[in-house]
Order: sequence, then C-alpha cells, then structure tokens
Amino acid sequence: MNLQKNKYSLLRKVSLLKGISFKTLNKISQFAQFNSFKKGEEIFSKDSSGECLYVLVNGRVKIYTSIGAHSKTFALLDPGDFFGEMALLGEPIRSASAKAILASELLILERKDFQKFLQEDNFLSLKVLRTLCSRLRQADREIEKLSFQNVVGRTILTLFDLEARYGKPCSNGVLIDAQISQTELADLIGTAREMVSRVLSRFKRMNWISMEPASGKIMILNKDKLKSCIYE
Repeated sequence: MNLQKNKYSLLRKVSLLKGISFKTLNKISQFAQFNSFKKGEEIFSKDSSGECLYVLVNGRVKIYTSIGAHSKTFALLDPGDFFGEMALLGEPIRSASAKAILASELLILERKDFQKFLQEDNFLSLKVLRTLCSRLRQADREIEKLSFQNVVGRTILTLFDLEARYGKPCSNGVLIDAQISQTELADLIGTAREMVSRVLSRFKRMNWISMEPASGKIMILNKDKLKSCIYE
C-alpha cells in the first residue's frame, strides 16, 4: 500500500471523519503528514499556539494539565482517536498539554488546510460541532466527579471507565490491562500516587480487586462491592 492510500485508509477509521464524502476525505489525506513521537515525548504544551489537528495512528497519548507538581489527565487516547480539534476553529492557544505515553505515530492536519474543507463540507462542520459537544459533556462529568466524589469514589469510577475501554472478561472477574502506571492512574483520578496506592491496597485486602503493580494490570473481582462505595 502506497503512502497516499495508507493515509486515506487511516483517516477513514477516524470517528470525526466517518461519513464524509470520498472526495473530501481524499483531499484531506493529501494534506495530512506523518510524525512520530517517543514514549514520554511532549507533542504540545498548554498555552502554546494551536495550529494542527492530530490523529493517533499507533501508540497512546494523554491529554493533561499540570500546575507545579500536580497533574490531572483528562483523557487517554488510542489509535483512531484525534485531538487538538479546537485549533480547527481558530482557537489560538492550547488549553491542555499532550504527551505520548507509548511510542506513537500521528497524522497531522494543519488548520489552514483543514478549514478549507470545513467551509466546503457542511457534514464535516456538523461532525466537528458534535465532537466538541461530546467532549464538553465529558468535561462536565469530570467536574461532577471531582466535585461530588472523594478519592475512593473517583478511583472506582476511573477503574470502571478503564474497564469499559480495556476490560477483558476472565473466569474470576474482568482484567484491565490499560498499560498505565499507578502514577498515570493517579493523574487520571486527580490525586497523589501514594493515595491511589493506599486505596488500591485496601481494595485488594478486601478481595474486591487483584493487581500487578509492576505491569499495571488490575483485575476487578467484586464490582458490586466497589459500586457500594460510590456516592449516589
């Protein structure tokens, strides 16, 4: 498969671009450029100039913000996901940072190029607006979680979110193999790693979960007991 066909095939799998015309998608693929990032490499930083939309081809990326030693991860992104879409609408400054937490390959679309397609394709413009609405709803859920749940509740809800994305049913529970460290898990929850370690150790003693700290794998053994600790 040549490079142009490969780019078209990858872009066709991106949720933002599903359903748009062959003609528009083919044009977009002509402007898209490949770039690779090493594990731990920053893709862009908060408050930097936003000029591109990124499509994740391989690897994993986190969207996060940090103040001093404190960090909060808003999202983990996997192949087929995209980010930086605010740049498409002319937002000049990034509101969060992006970092590759696994070696990652990205397709990059410049704002000046993509805006032409937004003007030409009403369906694509509507998809962008729907995406923004969806991510605003997710932000609302994050605010609700931080406002009304303690660390125990936030840890459980985060485990359930990871279960929905990465969980694999096993004979004695559901295995979560998200390939993230406890530090990265703590950033998702919005607390210190030491606090998450204590909460997970408590769940393990109660036989609600089992875990392998070295690999980051967590097995949910008793979901009902975990649910009982969430504030309704």
